[in-house]
Amino acid sequence: MRGKFKNTENIEKRCCYCEHAAPIRETTGYICRRKGVVSYNFACGKFAFDPIKLSPVLPARQLRFSPEDFKI
Repeated sequence: MRGKFKNTENIEKRCCYCEHAAPIRETTGYICRRKGVVSYNFACGKFAFDPIKLSPVLPARQLRFSPEDFKI
């Protein structure tokens, strides 16, 4: 699986981004196929990056107001 995705060097190795882990409802834990129940920031040697689990960070939207917007 190494080398399959571009620009993955900067991705932190955490279970929340691993293809072997699934979140447990109403907790911060994950269930791993390899290690069992682990925390979201745990990472083992079998880490495999899953790009679907990485949510993109959207840039902040800048609101521009004019003086006419505040007139009644």
